[in-house]
Amino acid sequence: MQNSTVFVLDKNENSREIIKSFIENLDFVNEVKLYDDFTRGYEDIKQSENPIVILDISEDFAGLDEIAGKLKLVTSKIIITSVNYSTNTIIKALRLGAKEFLPKPVLREDLVRVLSMLASISPENEVSQSKIITVYSNKGGIGKTTIAVNLAAELAKVTKDKVALVDLNLQLGDISTFLNLNPPFDVNYVIRRLIDKEENILIKGFEKYKDLSLYVLSDPSYIEQSESITTQQITTLFSALKKVFPYIVVDMSSSIDSISLKILDSSDWIMFTTIVNIPAIRNAQRCLNLFRSRKYPSNKVKIVINRYMENDEIKIEDIENTLGESVYWKIPNNYFTIMEAINKGVSISEVNAESNIGNSFRDFAAKVSDDIIEQSVVQYRV
Repeated sequence: MQNSTVFVLDKNENSREIIKSFIENLDFVNEVKLYDDFTRGYEDIKQSENPIVILDISEDFAGLDEIAGKLKLVTSKIIITSVNYSTNTIIKALRLGAKEFLPKPVLREDLVRVLSMLASISPENEVSQSKIITVYSNKGGIGKTTIAVNLAAELAKVTKDKVALVDLNLQLGDISTFLNLNPPFDVNYVIRRLIDKEENILIKGFEKYKDLSLYVLSDPSYIEQSESITTQQITTLFSALKKVFPYIVVDMSSSIDSISLKILDSSDWIMFTTIVNIPAIRNAQRCLNLFRSRKYPSNKVKIVINRYMENDEIKIEDIENTLGESVYWKIPNNYFTIMEAINKGVSISEVNAESNIGNSFRDFAAKVSDDIIEQSVVQYRV
């Protein structure tokens, strides 16, 4: 069990003192620090080696979301408390980064139990609810790389969490080109170091995108390097990524081979992407049959329609009836904005955040984040 300093960020002085009295004599607690100034608390927390944060959100105030977003980048060991324990409050707490939610007045036995659990998590295993979200299409030219890049960028903005964008289109990846990056390392290099147990190379192998909490791992520098990557190495890579990143967005090739199936099998969600025309829908139908034969859970595969136009002759209802699945999201057709973003090497929101497609990606990321939180909220209901 890791010894920790516990930081209590609470506007209520009596509440702060009660919490301190509950935990200050626990063997694994080095010190309990109390703050009514959340900004000052954050400055001290980011200097601490193994902090646990108790953050009260009973009083909403300007800057709470910003502070919570910063805290998530420092530690995942966050307990959120509130006098309001409605489902909406619990969802808000999870969105702010709570590992656990405790209603007020906090009971000593509940607090000690949660603190003991968090203290037992080693720093390298902090991220416990990480999700691998793979953008896939079994037909080329559908726009899956555009979707992967912009979904990842918007997730980083919406959640303020660390987001990994991983190019597993091992022979012909484009992510680094789409974002005008020239990473010093690539996925082949990182995988080799992970095999040698050099897990500290993981974050160094990624290139951070501008001022976002978005980290990019590019495809192999040479096509022949992709041929030596194995399914076991993909498993090792994903296992390591899940220890660091709450969200892992994967782009991959359109082929169906052992590597592709390992990526798809290992994914928590598959954003299965298609467009509105007969050949694409027929290909999608065949691929969904493959997923069903592999016994994927019904909530694993999400249908995403790219280049959608309201006046398409084929309607969404027709697609849903043909595929036997509901459409999860529709991304509008906006060729010129997309091409401007690609040619400039930036995300779509940097070209025109208020365009129809810019708004769509922002809302798409928010829905993904909220739906992941909704899946987790049941265990916190009281």
